[in-house]
Amino acid sequence: MTDIATPITPLVASPPPHPLSFLVLPVEVRLQIYGYLLQLPPIGTAHPHDESRVSAAILLASRQIHAEAAAVLYSANTFVAHPSLLADFPRLRRWYAPVCAAALLPRIRRFHLTLRLDCEVPFDRRRAAAAFSGAEALHVQVTQSVFLGAGRDNLRKLEDVRGVQRLTIRGSTTGFEGYVAWLERLMQSPLGAEAMELTPWEEEYVAVPGASIVT
Repeated sequence: MTDIATPITPLVASPPPHPLSFLVLPVEVRLQIYGYLLQLPPIGTAHPHDESRVSAAILLASRQIHAEAAAVLYSANTFVAHPSLLADFPRLRRWYAPVCAAALLPRIRRFHLTLRLDCEVPFDRRRAAAAFSGAEALHVQVTQSVFLGAGRDNLRKLEDVRGVQRLTIRGSTTGFEGYVAWLERLMQSPLGAEAMELTPWEEEYVAVPGASIVT
């Protein structure tokens, strides 16, 4: 009796699955991922020595991803205003190089400004108005080396700013809180609005002679 070998059907390997492209994800999901990678916590909320950094490598993935991610990087973060040039040459944080590309600057509409009261301010009212009018967000951190050592004069450089959507003025404002409240309303008034008159409380400035409490 002759054995007849049963032919063996060779196994055919299935083709490998196509790699899933990042761009097939819904745009809402992609934007959320960009936010995780490219948005830093608000200035002042992190530990002073925590140099948080963005994951900028995703910008190199493709032209489309670069376009989508760059919009998040520049429009969703708060940038540190330059001490004198303000909205020109802002920095994402002090440990980053300033942004100097003219095409990118209009995308930046959230700013953090540190304003010293006890030294000469290196910008004028016109530059402040051009830099911050219409800003999406502006946080002004007011500082001075000696408590009640200086008045509000340097804050007046911001009196021509209009149309700020979200504004906070914090820090060393003791003695002229009424003026600060007036200035916040003024800076958030519509573009082109005239300055309203100060009430007696807003005009009042309280100084303590001989105060030397270091802040």
